[in-house]
Amino acid sequence: MMHQTLNTSSDATAATAPADVLTTPAPPISIDEAAETALRHFGVTGTVRGLTSERDRNFHIAAPDGQGYVLKFTNPAEPQLVTSFQTGAMLHVAARDATLPVPRVVPTLEGEAQTTVQVEGCGMVLRLLTYLEGTPLHAAPASPGQMRALGTTLARLDLALADFDHPGSQRDLLWDITRVPNIAERLHYVEDASRRRMVEHFVARFTDEVAPRLPTLRHQVIHNDLNPHNAVVDPVGHEAVTGIIDFGDALKAPLANDLATALAYHVTSGETPFGSIVAMTRAYNAVLPLTLEEVELLPDLVAGRLALTIGITAWRAAEYPENSAYILRNAERAFAGLDRLTGAEAATATRLIHLACQEE
Repeated sequence: MMHQTLNTSSDATAATAPADVLTTPAPPISIDEAAETALRHFGVTGTVRGLTSERDRNFHIAAPDGQGYVLKFTNPAEPQLVTSFQTGAMLHVAARDATLPVPRVVPTLEGEAQTTVQVEGCGMVLRLLTYLEGTPLHAAPASPGQMRALGTTLARLDLALADFDHPGSQRDLLWDITRVPNIAERLHYVEDASRRRMVEHFVARFTDEVAPRLPTLRHQVIHNDLNPHNAVVDPVGHEAVTGIIDFGDALKAPLANDLATALAYHVTSGETPFGSIVAMTRAYNAVLPLTLEEVELLPDLVAGRLALTIGITAWRAAEYPENSAYILRNAERAFAGLDRLTGAEAATATRLIHLACQEE
């Protein structure tokens, strides 16, 4: 039986983070234990199934009334201040733009946004979120309309987060594009020598030429992880965005990093060269205009996210070979995208992004 205790303070901070969330496995939790927890703390019942997660323990609950939920047991290595920040961000977005398709926080029976349970001696923050229905973006065919919808929705999300502030937003996160110089020490995990040299060359240039300019950019809280597994689209037509999920990598960072992160997964797609990233950038800029310096740095920020993807996934796949298929799911696309943004087509990408951000 899983022993659980209620922490009545939703903003409690962890005294000491045991380790990094990318290297600390969450304790196993059975379907029955998840079902018992949902009933005890939220009064929710239904059919429970496990969900794949890089670092947490997540479960989908299909309630008898048709409502879906995600029960999230947060990795014990994540400071509770950071988890409270993520919860607060979702609450803030719901208050600022109620029509945005982001998960809604379901309060506990005691009216708290989150609580704490003990699992095998580890404290894990527990939350219940609404489940957003639709087709995962990675399973839907890409189209210009879909890219425009992603750009528009992301810009609206960033506008909603613009005035959100929380002490947990100041994070030392490996997936932060401003941390690209730090990935150099992990590139030895990239086995292919020619590919490794490509990434090393870019990281060195980013460190010398791009990183010093980042502090001057606009900073705010951003989602920071709009990858194809964190977006959901309408199953009919696959264009309308019905969900942006997983605020686990949210932080305060350059605003342009949010768009760059989303663009990084679509560099090689589109009906024309760089067609997808041009469509998304134009739609984003129409809602939330970028500054001239943000536009100028955007191609390198996109490439920076790809370099992070390559370095982090190569390292983690080597450390956790049993989960390598999930960890490396975006690696090939990252290599191809970085090659296009740093090779012979780099000038074309830069020119098209600049054109996409010109006023109509």
